Amino acid sequence: MVLRNIALLYIVTLFAIPSELAYSQAAALGQDVPRSEIFLPADTRAWISIPSTKALGEHLQQSQFGQLTRDPALQPFVATAKERIRAWLETKKLGFEFRLDQFEKINAGEVCIAGILPEMAGQEAIAGSHGVVLMADVGKDLAAAEKLLAEIEEEQERQGAVKLGTVEINGINVGKWEFAKKRKWAKRKRISLQAIVGNWMLVSNNERIFRSVLRRIINLDPQENGNLASQESFQLAMEGSKLPNGSADDVRWFLEPFGWFKLARAIEIENEPVKKMEDNWPAVLARNGMSAVHSVGGTVSVATPDQEALFRIFVSAPKDKVRNEAERRMLDILDFSPDPGKSNTAPAWVPGSVSGSLTGQWNFSKALSSVGPIVDAFMKEEGAFKGLLDTIKEEPDFRVDIPKLIGQLDNQYTLISAVKKPLDEASEKLAVGLKLKPGLTPQQQAEMLESIGRAVRGKEFTLGGIKAIEDDRTNEFDEDDELDFPDDDLVFDEDEDAKFGGGAAPQNQFALFEKKYISIAKDTLFICNDKQYLKRLLTSSDKKPLTGTSDYRRMEDMLKSLSNPENVSSLRFGRIDKVLELNYAMLQKGELANSKSIIGRVANQLLADNGEEGSPEVKLDAKKLPADYKEIAKFLGTVGWVLENETGGWRLTGCVLKKEQSASSP
Repeated sequence: MVLRNIALLYIVTLFAIPSELAYSQAAALGQDVPRSEIFLPADTRAWISIPSTKALGEHLQQSQFGQLTRDPALQPFVATAKERIRAWLETKKLGFEFRLDQFEKINAGEVCIAGILPEMAGQEAIAGSHGVVLMADVGKDLAAAEKLLAEIEEEQERQGAVKLGTVEINGINVGKWEFAKKRKWAKRKRISLQAIVGNWMLVSNNERIFRSVLRRIINLDPQENGNLASQESFQLAMEGSKLPNGSADDVRWFLEPFGWFKLARAIEIENEPVKKMEDNWPAVLARNGMSAVHSVGGTVSVATPDQEALFRIFVSAPKDKVRNEAERRMLDILDFSPDPGKSNTAPAWVPGSVSGSLTGQWNFSKALSSVGPIVDAFMKEEGAFKGLLDTIKEEPDFRVDIPKLIGQLDNQYTLISAVKKPLDEASEKLAVGLKLKPGLTPQQQAEMLESIGRAVRGKEFTLGGIKAIEDDRTNEFDEDDELDFPDDDLVFDEDEDAKFGGGAAPQNQFALFEKKYISIAKDTLFICNDKQYLKRLLTSSDKKPLTGTSDYRRMEDMLKSLSNPENVSSLRFGRIDKVLELNYAMLQKGELANSKSIIGRVANQLLADNGEEGSPEVKLDAKKLPADYKEIAKFLGTVGWVLENETGGWRLTGCVLKKEQSASSP
């Protein structure tokens, strides 16, 4: 919940109100100004930074997205959307009653937020040990920053916060505030310390952390217990995510995964009425090798000379620093090493009309042989995974040899999505294609499909003369069957009121494939959520496959120029206009909540946040949207990325390209 809220703040700040940023900020961050990572402590677990608010705002305005927000046809909707989102942001504070959009009022350089948690070896964080820090470089507009600080203090007082006084810390006058508990069971009251320190506005909800950062800023303890910049995990993540071609950084971020999990868990525990006695799944994953992933970092640049946006993410998992057998197994599971004999280009069976495609490589057999101990850990029984495989193989109703079946796959997969008209809640078509090893006879392929049919208890039928399996469990309730696996459901957070006795609302969950249709053709195992779309994939020979379209070729060429093709193990391509068209239509009809599309479901989870106390649902006025989607689609281009396998981890490099004027409209 905390991660989602912080992410929402950044999304809204960066993309909902770029025009104000562009015109209200006046000075970029100077090269001689130290960056925030110099002042933040070594136990910073999560960090996101905008190096120059002015530059980011200008770049957003130069992009097609900026043109979209200024388009006359969209102005009525943009105006009401900004107004409602601003009202919603009033309920989305950062834990100390600040909002990022308030920095529009000042000429700020870098603005960052960091989550900090001291290392507590072998134990959970104690109450009050963790905190959040906000830093803003206000050196070129100190008078405006002082005025903003005074306005915020007045607002805090109006909302019932109590000023505990002005505390002097190392010669700096610091305002200290206390906020009333939002929930009676909260284990401590929230505080906020805020001051102008040197050229920085500094805010934190933890006094120890505030003092530590303050002392670094005024150079009393520049290396007190190290800093974020000195940490190897940070250095590797940021070096690995450095943008190619010398592109400027508009956004930078860093995450130390298990430190972040501990921080999020500590915040959750402090806000629960009773500490839950539940499995600590991040700790289970850490013990079983996920600790091989040391850090994740990312960088974004907007409106470069060649792209609408350019981004890189680096996952640091050095293979030469594996500490135990569990970490070695985990890296085997996450083995995305490219096979020189395989291509990451979309296969010929992918239609040119799709909205998106992902083709990649993964060593399925290697992953299966290494996953057992992790499954055993979650099932709390040694040998449970092997026993399960043996039972599935020997049980008369199943008789499926999973390792053999996996061994017949060629370690290459393709995922595609398409939108079929008329546009309604079931318009999104999804399919997975798993390439089979060369040389499998028709008899072997038939036996594979038959064994899958037994495993899912599916119904056989024929599509265009090709045998297929229907797996429809939408009306079945077989929770007690020990051999039944959960469907591929994505389960979102329960309503928080229901957690704490405010009602018994059911979990909001959905399946990517509520129904599955499975078949084999073109040396590929297909799994699809729509019978007729599967028939097309099985029987048609597209005159213009995806690889024959100009926008795909353009993206593929761009991604090759941004990466080392020899290290690439997967390639993603998407048409933003096609991806959003369905959700636009559902929003116009007022039926987005009923959408079965992935983006529609995620949008509802992000925007309709009723579960949190005092957090109203964001309702956008769809009546003010242009009736013709083409008014929107003309600004929406293509997105793509490639994943490169490195000795030190994995690098994802991607970009957004402008829409080709000759490309067909949705």
